[in-house]
Amino acid sequence: MDGITQWFERLLDGSLMAGGIFLLIGILGAILLVISLVLDGIFDAFDFGDGPLSLTTIAAFTSIFGFASFACVGAGLSTPMAAIIGALAGLLGGALAWWLTRLIRGAESSTAVSGEELVGAEAGVVLPIPVGGLGEVALVRHGERVSLAATADAREPLPRGTRVRIVQTLTATSVRVEAIPAADASASPAP
Repeated sequence: MDGITQWFERLLDGSLMAGGIFLLIGILGAILLVISLVLDGIFDAFDFGDGPLSLTTIAAFTSIFGFASFACVGAGLSTPMAAIIGALAGLLGGALAWWLTRLIRGAESSTAVSGEELVGAEAGVVLPIPVGGLGEVALVRHGERVSLAATADAREPLPRGTRVRIVQTLTATSVRVEAIPAADASASPAP
């Protein structure tokens, strides 16, 4: 118990300002780390990919640097020494965060369907596609069912169950389709 009391006394002997700044840096880094993990993609404009300068890696470095430096100031080290030790701990923590991020990203499913792969593929309408509007189509790729928003240049709505061919990818989750003539659709299996 005396160790904790001495630690707080050292913070109050003039090191409070440096300790407070380091603590604030650690808290801001921790908040940024949580946000970058929970709301993945919200800060893509500020992110530099999955490399060592990714938002997650920078946030991990910042929080570990701040908390480690804060602890060192509380343990009686000078502010410059605390900053050096905090920076080394932050570099190690940032490297670990980078490695873990790469490990997790590498384990993610590799069954993503590319836009080029979709063009020419056959699908079935699962939500009717109104004239000039959006519906939904489904197809099977890599053993998984893929559902996509779909539009068509047809003069009449495409009802549920209509066999279609994807003619263009509009976005990662939407496509333009055309109906397959009934004679060709009977030879194709349903999704």
